[in-house]
Amino acid sequence: MKRMTLPNVKWLYTLLGLLLALGLSGCTSYSVTEQEMTDYLHDNVSFNQSVGIENVMYAQVSVTDLAVKIGRTDADRVAVHANTLAKIQLFNAQKQQLDLDIEFSAIPRYDAKTGEVYLQSIRLEELTENGTPLAADIKRLIKPAVAMIGYGLSQNPVYQLDSNVLQEALIKSAQPNLVIRDNKLVIELFD
Repeated sequence: MKRMTLPNVKWLYTLLGLLLALGLSGCTSYSVTEQEMTDYLHDNVSFNQSVGIENVMYAQVSVTDLAVKIGRTDADRVAVHANTLAKIQLFNAQKQQLDLDIEFSAIPRYDAKTGEVYLQSIRLEELTENGTPLAADIKRLIKPAVAMIGYGLSQNPVYQLDSNVLQEALIKSAQPNLVIRDNKLVIELFD
């Protein structure tokens, strides 16, 4: 049997001390702020949708800016507000460009296998142009493209833990719970 030398024992004690310190210093939860989630969406998810037939009835919706609000609309929901640019054409009429405000809200869900947060039970909360409701015919044309953006939100993660960061890797590997607290998503080991 191989004896542990003094440097190996010091290394083992250092590792045990580090793990104990992490456990005592709040490594039982990890918080994701609204800004972190907004930045993640900006960097990782593209929202450009189009529907219809060009030169007949056509709408193209592109998200130009996003903002995430956690637990503000409803205590258990995440709201995603999107400033969008919509280009629409109805029959032979001149193409119109609209500056739309779209807001979705959804319930966050944590996938423990991948360390990703997804949105589920998405609802459309707001669809306006500069704060004014859209005309019925324009709303009917735009709504499918808006629905596809909502679908895209539900199919792509809105945040992912980084396996290369020690605290996030430890949380990810431990089957944590996801809760909303103080306008943050909190991924925690214990209820």
